[in-house]
This record gives sequence, structure tokens and C-alpha cells, in this order.
Amino acid sequence: MTVPTSSLKFDPTTTEGQAISRLFRECKSIEDGDGGWNGADTVELVCDFFIRLGIDINRGDYQVDAVPPQAVSPEADPDTVSELLSAHEKFTTNGYPTGNEGFFYAEPDSDRFADFTLLTFPTASAGRVRTAMSVLRAAGYTAAEQAPITPEAAIRTVRVDAGVLRALPDDAPTTERAARLLLDAGFTQHHDTSDRPPAVSHSTPTPVIWRPGWVQIDVTAPRITGRDAREECARAIATTLNDVGWRVDVRGTETLHTTPPPAESTTAPTKPTPEPAGEPELVPADVIASVHNVLDHNWTKEQLDYDKQDPEDQKHHIANDLNRIARHWDLYRV
Repeated sequence: MTVPTSSLKFDPTTTEGQAISRLFRECKSIEDGDGGWNGADTVELVCDFFIRLGIDINRGDYQVDAVPPQAVSPEADPDTVSELLSAHEKFTTNGYPTGNEGFFYAEPDSDRFADFTLLTFPTASAGRVRTAMSVLRAAGYTAAEQAPITPEAAIRTVRVDAGVLRALPDDAPTTERAARLLLDAGFTQHHDTSDRPPAVSHSTPTPVIWRPGWVQIDVTAPRITGRDAREECARAIATTLNDVGWRVDVRGTETLHTTPPPAESTTAPTKPTPEPAGEPELVPADVIASVHNVLDHNWTKEQLDYDKQDPEDQKHHIANDLNRIARHWDLYRV
């Protein structure tokens, strides 16, 4: 008698393995003569399988994440959302005081296929609405500002859905770390680059090819949005990043580069290398002045030419050398 070789990719002696084995046996027990499994019976068996493993089939897939989420929101009904937001000192649902930016009211959704709440802020500034979205997101909600009714509309609305705030991995790349900082601060990221966003947003942070460790962020907005609103968002993004120690290089009124603070060293400090005997060789003052003049003469032209090149040609462009010299003597913010 030949014993078949096992090809199992799980251990049937563990709790999880026993649950998988039980599910397979139960599915085989309902198998039809043609080898098929009844759909309704199979669904019931799979649901029981998850329940036996401690999974609540009525809750989200965050239950099976290796790292627990930071927050899971309550239901997104108007009463629950209003109670949570109005508990913050900057917001209220009581009355309609003239000029009170924190006043808001909540309405249930009008979509019979979705459960969400619409918050309306009659007089709130862009910054105040970002604060509201920051508070809601910290509680696990998904909050997104909606498009204005008209170009002149001062009323702002925010859609709030139930959601999950997942933890950011310790080894997350700079692009994801930057996006998460702005998400937590209440900014809205616009993922679809093929179309304009419904409200003032920022692009997905992308690596800057010629600046290792830096990412680029652009403000994006509907065509009807004025320049003041776009520039306000760009300044607020820069301030948010600076406040947590990130370096920010403003590349235009609506574009910036940013990089996180250097990681703290976990190694013991090494003893300084003794200075060599004798006087160090200094660069003469007239040579330094000449370097300054060369940079001033070529900077703008070469930088513009660099931006027009494809990534492969940029690797060998003279702008890289100009940047290296400027960084060495801290001549420009590059």
C-alpha cells in the first residue's frame, strides 16, 4: 500500500488547522453527485468557520490585521457624530451665534444604499473644518469635505462615514508617513490625478528623484477655487510639517518638498578622531566669492533645464553638482 504524500500548507494539529480541516470535511459532506457544493449551505459553513475562530462576521476586516487598529469608529448616525464633535471645545450645535466658526449641524444621509452623516458648517474657515475632520478621523471615522454648492458658497459640508484608523507600520516609507501626518491634521488627499478634486486637497506625496529622502506635495483644487484658498492650504501644510520637525522647502506657492527629521542614533557615540597636526588648508576668500558668482550666474537657468529633462538625463545633469555645492556651504534652500 502506498501512503500518499501530504501537500498541506497548514498544520492540522493547531487550532487554526483543525478549523480548516473541519470546514473542508463539512463542505465535502454536502457535495452533490456532480462534485458541486450548494451555495447557500457553503456560505453558512464558511460563516460558522469564521465564528469558531473568534471572528465577528458583522464587523470589519481589521479584526484579522497583524497590528491592531488605532481606532474603530462608532456608527455614523447624526446623533453619535454630533455628540463626539461637540464635545471638542472648538465646536457646538447650540444656537447659531453670529460669527461662531464652530457652529455646525448634522443631517442623515439621503442615499438609501449608504449610511453616513453630512455635517454643515455655515461660517467655518478652512482651518476650522480641518480641525473637525482631524477630531473625527482620530475617532476612526472617514471624513471628507464635499464640493461647494456654488463658487461663492461660504458654507462648508463634510461627509462622515464609519471607518477604521489603521496603525502606520514602523518601517513605513516617507511618502506614507507624510500622507498620514496630513490625514491626521485634517487635510484631504486627492488620489485620482485624472480629474480635479471636489474640494481643496493635496496630491499623493511622491519621491523627489534628485533629492533622496524628500517627497513632493502639491495643492490641488477645483477650477473654481481662488488662489487665496489654494495658497492658504499650502501654508497650512508647511506649518503642520514644520511643527513636527520635518524640513520643508517651498518650491512655489502651491508646491513643496519635505523630509522627516533624521532618526535618532541607537549606537553609542564614538570618540572623535584627533585633528591632524599642522594648520588646516583653507579655501581662499576670493575663490569662495568666485563659487558664489558661478552659482548665482547658472542657478536659475540650470534648475529650469533640469526640470525639463527625463529622469535618466536628470541623473547626470549639472544641476546636481550646483545643488551639492550649495548644500555644502548652505547657500540656498535646495
